[in-house]
Amino acid sequence: MPSILNGLFSGRAGLTSHGIALAVIGDNIANVNTIGYKSSRAEFSDLIAGKSSDVTVGVGSSITRTTSIFEQGTLELTGRDLDVAIDGNGYFVVQNTTGAKFYTRAGNFKVSSDGDLVTQSGLKVLGFAASGSGALEALNLNNVAQDNILTGNVAISGNLNATATALPGGVADIPTVSEAGNATTTTTTFAELNDAAEYSTSLDVFDSQGGAHTVTVFFFKTASNEYTARAYVSSDDVDATPPATAVPRLLTDGTSGDITLSFNGDGTRANPPVGGAADLTANVPWNNGSTGTGTIDLNLTSFTQFSASSSIQSITQDGQGVGNITSISIGKDGIVSSILDNGQESIIGTLALANFANPEALSRVGGQLLQKSNDSGEPVIGTPQTGTFGTLASESIELSTVDIADQFVKLITLQRGFQANSRIITTVNQLLAELIQLA
Repeated sequence: MPSILNGLFSGRAGLTSHGIALAVIGDNIANVNTIGYKSSRAEFSDLIAGKSSDVTVGVGSSITRTTSIFEQGTLELTGRDLDVAIDGNGYFVVQNTTGAKFYTRAGNFKVSSDGDLVTQSGLKVLGFAASGSGALEALNLNNVAQDNILTGNVAISGNLNATATALPGGVADIPTVSEAGNATTTTTTFAELNDAAEYSTSLDVFDSQGGAHTVTVFFFKTASNEYTARAYVSSDDVDATPPATAVPRLLTDGTSGDITLSFNGDGTRANPPVGGAADLTANVPWNNGSTGTGTIDLNLTSFTQFSASSSIQSITQDGQGVGNITSISIGKDGIVSSILDNGQESIIGTLALANFANPEALSRVGGQLLQKSNDSGEPVIGTPQTGTFGTLASESIELSTVDIADQFVKLITLQRGFQANSRIITTVNQLLAELIQLA
C-alpha cells in the first residue's frame, strides 16, 4: 500500500536521475568544440512501485538511456588538404591495428609515417583504392600511379624572321654534328651552332623511366623564304661512352635530321606535313637504361615567317616525367587525388562511407568513435553522392552540434529539478519526525 515512504523513494530516484541528466549536459558542454560530436540527451522515464485498488503512486524517475541527436553540424572551412566533412548521411569507416572497425564523423585526418591516411588517434581510414580489388582497405597516399611519363610528341609554333640573313652556303654552312647513336669524333659545340643559327629554343623531354633530357632546336636561315631546323641532344644523354666535355648530337629519323621549312610570300608555311604527320620522327638512343629507343615526333607545322623578331609562341608535348606529391585533393564524391609537381593528378582511391538503419543506437566508445550495436543494424557501405549517402566538403570540418544556449537552459531546469527532489526528502523527513513525536 502506498505510503509517505514512497515520497522518500521518489526523491531519491529523482536525485539520481537528475544527477545523471546533469552529467549528460556537462558532457555536451565539455564537447562543444569536439569535431564531429553529436549532442546527447538523457531520456527520463517514470517508475511505478505497485498499485493498490485504483490508487497508483509512482516512486520517482529513472534514466532509461542517453540518445545522441544525429543532426547535421555546421561546416567550417579550414583550408587544410586533409580536412573533410560529411554534408548529409554517413560515417567515415576507420580500423584499428586488430582489424576492428569503427565509425566517425570527424574528418580531421593526417598521414602516418607509412603514408596511410589515418585519424588523429592513428586509426586507418578505409576506402576503395584505385589499384585495389574493390574491397575496403586503407588508403595509402604513397601509392601514386603515374602515367603519361614518356614524351612521344612535341609541337612547337612561332615566327621566324623573314629579314634574317641567310647562310652564304645554305645548308652546307650548318656546322657538322655527329648523329645520336652514331657518334664520331666531331667536336662542334653548342656555341658554334648558336652562332650559325638565326634562332633556337630548348625544351625538356622525358624517357620511359621519367628521366629528363634537354632537346635544343636550332633554326638556320638557309635561303630566301626557307629555314632548316635541326634538333640536338647532349652527348652525355646518348653516347655509350660520352666525351669528357659534352657536345651536341643530332636527332635523326635514321636517314636525315633536316626539317626544311619553306614559306609562301604571305608568311605562311608552304610545305606542311600531309595528314597531320610529324616533321621529324626522331629516334633517340638514351643511354640511361630506359626502355629501347625513345621515339619523338617533332611537329613545326604552325611556324610562320614574317618581318618580325623570331619568337616561340607555344610548345606543347605529352609526357610529364615522374612527379613528387605537392598536395592532396579530396572531391565531393570522395575521390582522393595527389597533385604532383609535374602537373599530373594521380587518383589514390575513394573514401568509403557507412550508414545504419538506426544510427541513434550506435555505441559511443570515445575518441569520436562509434561502434555498431544490436539495435543499430549492420553497416551499409558505399561512396559519397551515391544512394542515401551525403556529399563530402573538402578542406572543411563538421563542428559539434552542441547548442550552448540550449544546454544552459536545460542545465537550469535540471538544477531546479534536483533541488526540488532534495526538498521532497527534507519534507518527508520532517513529517516522519512529527510521527515519531506523536509517540
